[in-house]
Amino acid sequence: MRYLVFGTGAVGGLLGARLALAGQPVTFLVRPRLAGTLLHRGLQVTGDGPPGWLKKPNIITTLEQAFNHQPPDVILLTVKAYDCKQAAEAIHAQTTSSPTVVCLLNGIGNEDTLASVLGPDRVIAATMTTAVQMIEPGILRVERQRGYGLAAGHPLTAQLQAEMTQAGLRTHIYQDPDRMKWSKVLINIITNATSAITGWPPRRILEHPGFFRLEIEALRETVRVMSRKGLSPQSLPKVPVGLFGRAIFLPPPLIQPILCHIVSSGRGDKLPSFHYDIGRGRSEVLWLNGVVVQEGISLDVPTPANAVLTETMLTLVDGSEDQAQFRHQPERLLTRACQAGVPGVVM
Repeated sequence: MRYLVFGTGAVGGLLGARLALAGQPVTFLVRPRLAGTLLHRGLQVTGDGPPGWLKKPNIITTLEQAFNHQPPDVILLTVKAYDCKQAAEAIHAQTTSSPTVVCLLNGIGNEDTLASVLGPDRVIAATMTTAVQMIEPGILRVERQRGYGLAAGHPLTAQLQAEMTQAGLRTHIYQDPDRMKWSKVLINIITNATSAITGWPPRRILEHPGFFRLEIEALRETVRVMSRKGLSPQSLPKVPVGLFGRAIFLPPPLIQPILCHIVSSGRGDKLPSFHYDIGRGRSEVLWLNGVVVQEGISLDVPTPANAVLTETMLTLVDGSEDQAQFRHQPERLLTRACQAGVPGVVM
């Protein structure tokens, strides 16, 4: 199949590079400031797993170019959640018959956004548990090679799995896309907002008694919301989310060292994504912790931990509060958590 990578950052770069190195026709939609570097340097894959170097990637800088000659069969959408609607509208503007869009965005609701513009038969829900970052333009470092999830039920799912597997991208098909995506939320929210708010690395967050309890309560709230929706955590490629979803309800002294180990070994040196949201002025927190809060309200499930994290992140992102008042000052965020009624939080 012909692939278009829409969002050539770390995730899109890795997916596209692996597929292209395996012989698949791949085009990369790239921001102009990065295009020259990739044309000169190519895309190099380093770190965990086999190295690779795509010396001559097929680069375009406008979506229109992708539809000028041979339109793609599949679009691998790897933008941020807050760019999803704009991306859907841009694709729709190019063609009345959209290619299938594989939605690798984090959070809940992006598939619905795409389906409302492009049609539900044009969208495949997907997840990625491999940790990767672009350490400099054109150079990707895989921190932990794990795998990918694809939702069952679409005519192209089996072929996608076959071509991704051939490219060395371990891929599993999931029967329930909602369960798959909500299970990924549990991974995404661990220490993400707290780390961005305070400037502390994930391990330090989890070693602090108050922050550990805040994190555990945010995770427990998410599982309770899932349960009310008729979903349960399920394991994703090389990540035992199903076991994890049960373990977080153990007494905190039992789970704290385990969670510290999981997060430290799982993230490698990669900082949580919300670290960069404050500087961008936009955040995916609404599609992660924020969705837990929204669903909790509609389902009558209390979510004070996720509410505190969401609201504080948003005030820092929009500039109504100064991040300096929270950096390395745990009592500020924990005071808010106590006032919101988060169980078990200590200063």
